[in-house]
Amino acid sequence: MESVNAYQIILWMHYFVSASFLIIAVWLLFRATYGIKNNLPYLQFDKILSHAFIINLYLQLLFGLILFSNLSFAPNYDYQSADGSIAMVSKRLWPIEHIVLMLFALFIANLGLIFSNKSSIDKIKHQKILLYYSASIALIAISLASIYWF
Repeated sequence: MESVNAYQIILWMHYFVSASFLIIAVWLLFRATYGIKNNLPYLQFDKILSHAFIINLYLQLLFGLILFSNLSFAPNYDYQSADGSIAMVSKRLWPIEHIVLMLFALFIANLGLIFSNKSSIDKIKHQKILLYYSASIALIAISLASIYWF
């Protein structure tokens, strides 16, 4: 039986938070779009979803930084040999690109939350959430897809 190390546990937590983030993001974007289309009030539940979106991004940042700081324990990377280094460089230093894009996504999502909270008109709150959170999700999608594109 294979033993589970701390790296794998953190990686699984990172995946779990990613899955919950995806569910919250889809739900939030649906409610924002529906709220704009039907001119619905910005409810307390919408605010909770917005905060859950941000909290999930912060959890992703935390787990991602833990994973990144312990890359020497990652089973797929070999930094000790020349072949391992070449293989890592061929991935275009994806972990660094991923973290930078995730930080920008977190920053944009925080701006959306701040601007939506400062607005007093419900339709504008929904619009701000939809705009900024969609941009944040687009950055996340680009970051995740870039490992396969290049």
